[in-house]
Amino acid sequence: MISKKALVRFVLASCAFHAAVLALAGLLISSGSPLPFETFTVRLADAPANAPDDSRKAVIKKDLSLDRPHREPAPGPEETVDLTSASGKYRAYLRALRQKIEALWAYPPDAYSRSETGTAVVRFSIQNDGSLAATDIVSSSGSESLDRGALAVVQAAAPYAPLPDTFNLSTLHVVAKFEYEMD
Repeated sequence: MISKKALVRFVLASCAFHAAVLALAGLLISSGSPLPFETFTVRLADAPANAPDDSRKAVIKKDLSLDRPHREPAPGPEETVDLTSASGKYRAYLRALRQKIEALWAYPPDAYSRSETGTAVVRFSIQNDGSLAATDIVSSSGSESLDRGALAVVQAAAPYAPLPDTFNLSTLHVVAKFEYEMD
């Protein structure tokens, strides 16, 4: 039988090991290194041109909260994918989703006038009926205007197409990277 002293030593050693692993993981995540997934990139080479019909473009609202409340995801299986994923069963759905977002994307005018650049990484959740359940900034661009622009285009593109039955998912979480650059 194991003595209490041996058991206590084992538990303390286990706690110390797990704390060290968590600290190391935190350092790696906060180091500013690139995120480990492919990303959605949008670039602006010239000044934004006013399209004949700007009514479909994403409207950036000043009161758009970066910490907006979320709906609870529907119960059932969930999956997280990168918007630019070129393989797998989600490829066609993600391609259509990306085209819908690209059609509405516009450089935020206030950010453009201040020559702000940066990369915002957004995670958004689509329920099986195509409704948008949640949006989050995973990694800020460093500009509130650019972050709001990325959230606004994701919200403006909703509702999305319902998830195909073959996905067998209640919620699909999508990670997209928006690069705002001026050439």
